[in-house]
Amino acid sequence: MILMAKDLNQSEFEKILSNASLEETVQLFGKYKQFLPADNGDLSAFWMSYIDIVEDVLLGLLRACREGNWQLHLHAIRQMIPWCFAYDKINYARYLPVYYAEMSNLPSTHPEVYESFMDGRFAVQIGEESPFGRIPVNQTTEETVNKDTKTSGGITKFSLKTGAVNRFYMTAEYRCSFLAKLRNMVQVKKPTHLHNELLATRRKTDEKAVAEIESLIEGWNNPFTGGKPLVSLSTASQAPADVKDDLMNAKQVGEEIS
Repeated sequence: MILMAKDLNQSEFEKILSNASLEETVQLFGKYKQFLPADNGDLSAFWMSYIDIVEDVLLGLLRACREGNWQLHLHAIRQMIPWCFAYDKINYARYLPVYYAEMSNLPSTHPEVYESFMDGRFAVQIGEESPFGRIPVNQTTEETVNKDTKTSGGITKFSLKTGAVNRFYMTAEYRCSFLAKLRNMVQVKKPTHLHNELLATRRKTDEKAVAEIESLIEGWNNPFTGGKPLVSLSTASQAPADVKDDLMNAKQVGEEIS
């Protein structure tokens, strides 16, 4: 990853992927991932279910948005639904199945919207110079209009008069538009192809955070070493039988309910 961060291009990416040692490492890692939930104890199996949520749902949604991949977005939503039922996320459990059903039927109900989403238009690419840089629509609003309307100290520091506040918000979109044009005119922001996550300072911070988490887990109770029962990482208290049953079968139960 460090090599790719230093020289991020297609040829270097393909060269790394075709490396024999990488292929062997990926195969061994795949076998290890199968071993952890199946043959390494209940504690390992439970924490692998958490990792599955992060990988299939969280990272899936992020990648789908960044790439403008509509099918991956629907896949991540589908993976999320049983977990919402299993862990009592009532509002998500109520509305996500409806959302998923309606979005899955777009090809027949709203074919033009479907084609637009398939082209990646369910997310917004603010800067064309930034690859893998699409963001959700609501985040786009936060980073553009909402950001430009903010003042030092918030609205209460701007004015407590109702008329002044109303005028402030009624003209917000125009002021933001003028501000954006001014920035483009004076070239305040220079285009860059480098994501913040690839900067040396950010990598150093992330590596430190990972090391601290590893140290914390090792100091408590590493869930991936040995065939341990389902216990609390911090207190080593063993889960009661009914709690263990609920946690170990959460996804299956969620699938059945949903």
